[in-house]
Amino acid sequence: MNFVVYDFETTGRNPTWDQIIQVGAILIDKNFNELDRFEARCSLKPGLIPQPGALLVNKTTVPMLNKTNLSHYELTVQMLEKFTQWSPAIFIGYNSINFDEEFLRKTLFKVLKQPYFTQLEGNKRSDALNLVRSSYLYYPNCINVPVNDKGNNTFKLELLTKNNNIKHLAHDAMGDVLATIEIIKKLQKNSQNVWKSWLLSSNKIEAERMIKHEKVFCYDEYFYGKSRPYVLTYLFDHPEFNYPQCYDLKFDPDVFQEMPYNDVSKEFRKSPKIVRSIKINKNPILMDLGNLENFENYKNIGLKELNRRAEVLANNQELKNIILSIINDEVEEKKDTASQLDFSPEESIYKGGFPSNKDRNLMDEFHHSDWPKRFSIANKFEDQRYFYFGMRLIYEEAPKILPQEIYNEIHRSIASQLLSTNKEKWNTIPMAYKELDDLKVKFEDKEDQNINNQLFEIDNFLQNLEKLYQNA
Repeated sequence: MNFVVYDFETTGRNPTWDQIIQVGAILIDKNFNELDRFEARCSLKPGLIPQPGALLVNKTTVPMLNKTNLSHYELTVQMLEKFTQWSPAIFIGYNSINFDEEFLRKTLFKVLKQPYFTQLEGNKRSDALNLVRSSYLYYPNCINVPVNDKGNNTFKLELLTKNNNIKHLAHDAMGDVLATIEIIKKLQKNSQNVWKSWLLSSNKIEAERMIKHEKVFCYDEYFYGKSRPYVLTYLFDHPEFNYPQCYDLKFDPDVFQEMPYNDVSKEFRKSPKIVRSIKINKNPILMDLGNLENFENYKNIGLKELNRRAEVLANNQELKNIILSIINDEVEEKKDTASQLDFSPEESIYKGGFPSNKDRNLMDEFHHSDWPKRFSIANKFEDQRYFYFGMRLIYEEAPKILPQEIYNEIHRSIASQLLSTNKEKWNTIPMAYKELDDLKVKFEDKEDQNINNQLFEIDNFLQNLEKLYQNA
């Protein structure tokens, strides 16, 4: 398959409330030959306050936000059309699973498009950050990884490229794409076994198949600044989320055979976890035991004993039932303590279910109609979330189409959100002023005229927005 390497620059780090403002994407074949590329910027959506710090990082000026030819909706449509032309492909970004993919999903969701595009119609997704971390764990000489002040390896793209003499225009969408391609090209050559696993697990079905068919396998997770390897064996799927639950063979299962249920439960709730949940849709890298020598905790146990422990678990249904019961108890406890607060349409992508066939058809009709007709189509949605998104799109793109009453209702709702003096989930004008003041203090002694000019521009921009919404 071909690869689509892509990157977004955004107004902030919250994919639910911030927006994409720049897209860079390159289509390459398996030999890294460029086949096509797409690059575009868009203006700021009405009703959104950018984070001043984010604008400084990605060098986005106020004129860029106001005078770019494309609207956010137009950018999204053009990007999706290009991605569709390139499909099926493996979509790759740097830290994309937790960042760019979330922005892509939630953006498509809010513009009434298929949010899971990169996992449907033959498409797959992989994260280059996963590849780098696992490659360095298994083959430390495959790439030069810098160390931060705390003595931990750091995998930030701009530092990694600097350490490996790769040209990189950082915090620019196309610049980050080009740098990512050079990184994965290097690892395809120097870390072939990890590369193969990385591509295999770009599809969750293949990842699940390996987990369930390999008696024992290696898996690594990254937290607290370090990659941590585990030797695991599959137990069963999570009773609610369906992720494979895998037993860490560092722990001898014989210990739990005759232990009372309450004592077993206490042991399984301790840290480090005995059972690890593998999110097969997030490009986990799964390896065989060929590199066991690198893992002190498991090398000392030995391959023979690790296999024996896996065999004990495979043949002890009673112990597996006890472990499943403990996990079920945890699920019920979390349900009992879960917040009962309502969630907004923007927050509902993983909570509100999938659209009905009728609503799917209406979405297609919506995008193939002119704006006046879209108003009548939006009124037919069965799910109120899609009605809400339809009206917001019309408010953003063709506000004169809306009856004055609906326009005023949306405008006042946005004003109430943006002028709020509370600490909200989204960025507000008071929160933006506070961040701006902190940035002014931070840079007051730097004597950087470009940054000072940009901060002044942002200040004026916020003042104008404040006047606009105060009159709502």
